[in-house]
Amino acid sequence: ISITDVTGYWRPLKGSNPFNGEVDKICEGEECKLEVRCKREYIKDAIKTIKDIHPYEEPLINIIPIVNELFE
Repeated sequence: ISITDVTGYWRPLKGSNPFNGEVDKICEGEECKLEVRCKREYIKDAIKTIKDIHPYEEPLINIIPIVNELFE
């Protein structure tokens, strides 16, 4: 696991209930970027856990496959 402090930018869309910021305005704030490695069989569980604890309505989740025999 790796955690990095970053500056995030977002624009809450109309009809949303933003955790932070104003609807239809570009917002900026300090965030933490979390990087986790897991086997493919645990990806759905990892996504569910992130969505359960993340304050945003739609957290940004990128799944990046690692082409490496150690993770097969």
